[in-house]
Amino acid sequence: MINHETSARVTLWLGRCICGTLALLVFFMPRLLNWYAGIRPLVESARWGIGTGFYLSLPAVALALWSMDKLLRNILNGRIFTEENVCLIRRIRMCCAVVGLICLIAAVFYLPLIFMGVIMVFLALVVGVVKNVMAAAVELREENDLTV
Repeated sequence: MINHETSARVTLWLGRCICGTLALLVFFMPRLLNWYAGIRPLVESARWGIGTGFYLSLPAVALALWSMDKLLRNILNGRIFTEENVCLIRRIRMCCAVVGLICLIAAVFYLPLIFMGVIMVFLALVVGVVKNVMAAAVELREENDLTV
């Protein structure tokens, strides 16, 4: 069975790999869109919707990845139930919601993006639940610290 430390390390490095992939996509997205248009016909507005949605989402995705990296480093350093981690999870939730909204708007130009938008909004809701659980755990920890 994988322990939480191993899982956190794997997630940390996967997040960093995704960050590197996104950095490459910044430069190669126009070429990838041309390639994709070659195998699946795209009208110009669809190409514009995909590209614009991608570039508009990048700051939120980068912030979410940075926040996730910081959260995982905190966990690996034994700082788990802290107010800082609650703030990091809240930030990740907001980033997911922003990306979801961008995708839903971009779906006007390329309809399949509606699926990504719905998934991201759902993910924002799930992360919001995790944030609430973490906030409650921080509160309990602080109460326990005061009673000891």
